[in-house]
Amino acid sequence: MQNRIFISLHEFMTKWQPKNNSDEATALEIRGKRVPRAIVQILQNRGYRTPQSIEKFFAPSLSDLNDPFLIHDMEKAVTRIIRAIEKNEKILVHGDYDTDGITGTALLVRNLSTLGLRVQHYIPHRLEEGYGLSSSGVNHAVEEKCTLIITVDCGSSALSEIAYANEHNIDVIVCDHHEPKKSLPDALALLNPKLPSSNYPFKELAGVGVAFKLLTALHQKLSKSPEELQHDLDLVALGTVVDVVPLIDENRILVKYGMKRILQSRKKGIQALLKETGIRKELTSYHLGFIIGPRINACGRLHDAKIALELLLTDNISHALKLAHSLSLDNEQRKKVQDQTYADAVSIMKKTHREKDRIIILADEGWHEGVLGIVASRIASEYFRPTIILTFKENTAKGSARSIPSFDITAAIGAYSDLLVKYGGHAQAAGLELTRDNLESFRNSINEHARSFDSAVFEKQSYYDTKLGLDEITPDLVHFLKYFEPTGLANPQPVFLGEDLEVVGIPRVIGTNHLKIALRQGGKAFPAIAFERADEILGIEIGKTRVNCLYSLAEDSYLGKKKTSLKIKDLKKVT
Repeated sequence: MQNRIFISLHEFMTKWQPKNNSDEATALEIRGKRVPRAIVQILQNRGYRTPQSIEKFFAPSLSDLNDPFLIHDMEKAVTRIIRAIEKNEKILVHGDYDTDGITGTALLVRNLSTLGLRVQHYIPHRLEEGYGLSSSGVNHAVEEKCTLIITVDCGSSALSEIAYANEHNIDVIVCDHHEPKKSLPDALALLNPKLPSSNYPFKELAGVGVAFKLLTALHQKLSKSPEELQHDLDLVALGTVVDVVPLIDENRILVKYGMKRILQSRKKGIQALLKETGIRKELTSYHLGFIIGPRINACGRLHDAKIALELLLTDNISHALKLAHSLSLDNEQRKKVQDQTYADAVSIMKKTHREKDRIIILADEGWHEGVLGIVASRIASEYFRPTIILTFKENTAKGSARSIPSFDITAAIGAYSDLLVKYGGHAQAAGLELTRDNLESFRNSINEHARSFDSAVFEKQSYYDTKLGLDEITPDLVHFLKYFEPTGLANPQPVFLGEDLEVVGIPRVIGTNHLKIALRQGGKAFPAIAFERADEILGIEIGKTRVNCLYSLAEDSYLGKKKTSLKIKDLKKVT
């Protein structure tokens, strides 16, 4: 490989980096099974360095979950709910309008109702009320004579709303996971693993995960079997994956067991979603994050998230099928609105040269608030810059931010809170609102803040886990790769570096813009597909072109036969 020159086949050069520089691992024996070298190397790269930790990664257990009473204020929360049960009180579960909040609300409503409580539920309207515990939600509790509010996926920054509830003698229990600010609300119990006062071992639970912990503690106190809750891990898995929290530690356990429940779910809404999407036998985190999740989110983005909550609560399969189809229609409409907003945003960015900024901030009149986060995420990914997309409403600019690895966007936004009306979020995503007059000052200030970071933070890099020759791709390797599910943030699908691979066969363009080729090395060949790379077919000479590539492995089934293929993440021509 000496003296070779690598020329990218696509417009933007991307650095390829191994995830660490550890020594090559050797195969490992676990319970009589020989684990391939590449699998051990990946796990060691990710911090699993002993046979015991690797075995626990392969076979996580619900018994490994932390004691829920380690969460600050958990004892107070459970005691208050038990009192509500004993006194036959009416309570309100107040969620958020995204999948995490919706699944968490459904989880609490279902289980607290089973325990004998009279439960109301409330989901705010994104466009009319905005994020979080709303004054309208508190008013609903007052009107319904509720004496307790339990929030899900919100509440840590709701100082005035919780004070308003207290004025009406309504106690509030907060189940949240967002970064808390310096001033905390006067809630009866504030359940948030990220609180500075929290000693809870795992900080990255989703909102639905915190709600599950509350129910687990409640079941323990009431001496109820934990198995009663395990049927609802389907909701926990869905909310956790779609909220894009790290899929490690407790989240990985909850999602792994929850995904097993989804295909056998008793919930009519889950059954209807599976039928609507055509998911029957195989389920991965991809299906939750990119097929089911967007449907749950769509109605809340466009109009009212209550439809999605109704789907997860109904026991009528006919009604569930109608609601699931309605969500699919909403999702199609969401895609159209999103694509138009994205095109408009890129046009503005190009005209104003904002792609050169460390933090891209784009704003315009009339953009639909419900798709701004998705557009920000797409631009952040493509241009590798933290991105904030805002829509003007009279004298305010309101929108969403999405970030890149190694840059905490909420901390950056919070550094200039004096220019904002409000903000909130976590390291990779945030919501914010500011006056139109402060927009330029905010843009200049936050970009000045970003310039204090090393420029390498804003240089796109593609990481791979280990080098892998095609001769190492065996049925055993493919089998062990399945144990990495659920994959996602902090536990991505393994990516390999293939070097000096020969392009063979006839390259074809399939779908709208995908390149299908075959790659061979040492007499062993595999089909491969490079998504959104059809234009690169012009640079391929059959029998001459060799490439280096980053790829993952997939096992496709056709007519009952399984075939391994390469999914190419990046491609460089060897000359």
